[in-house]
Amino acid sequence: MVGRKPRFSKEEKLSMLVPMHNGENVSRLADELGIHRQRLYAWREQLRTCGNLTPARQGRPKKQPPPEAPPDPQTLAASFAVSAEQRRADALAKARRRIVELERRIGQQQVELDFFQEALRHVRGGQQQKDAPGGAASSKSSRK
Repeated sequence: MVGRKPRFSKEEKLSMLVPMHNGENVSRLADELGIHRQRLYAWREQLRTCGNLTPARQGRPKKQPPPEAPPDPQTLAASFAVSAEQRRADALAKARRRIVELERRIGQQQVELDFFQEALRHVRGGQQQKDAPGGAASSKSSRK
């Protein structure tokens, strides 16, 4: 079976995610398990969003065995799962932070704009004084 990816059961995937959930280094964990670390992240994300690790396959679904009492890994799945309300709250907080950042940038740009407008007025004011008759304009020296 060269080139074929190994398939893991839901229980095996959950047991692989337990050390990750406990804060173990993901790269080291992936090396120990012999899988790519991105696969661990994908499983964790699927667990968060779907609440299970059943692969979404096309075609006719296989017959499922009768449901058994939920094992301890279900509590792990529940701890990974993020509620829709929490995701909305996170998105709202992120949007508010972005608004504050953009308002700060606008204020900073307004300060810069005021500075350059004042500098332009100062430069134009100096030119008007030089152009005025009897002003600060100098004439050639008549030395001999």
